[in-house]
Amino acid sequence: MKLVFAVALAFAFSSAAFAKSKKHCMNSDGTENTSAASKKQCKKAGGKWLKMKTSASSSTTPPN
Repeated sequence: MKLVFAVALAFAFSSAAFAKSKKHCMNSDGTENTSAASKKQCKKAGGKWLKMKTSASSSTTPPN
């Protein structure tokens, strides 16, 4: 039983570790450039190719 749990736990962590990181193009004014789909296009447009930030505050808790 411990082996099954260990394998399941290892699989859960490995899939997150090898997940493709999402990136996007940001203009110098802080807005997202949606027309640039690759790093090369982003650099041509004068933007920066950055990782998307995941916010911890985006949980689904209802406001009071």
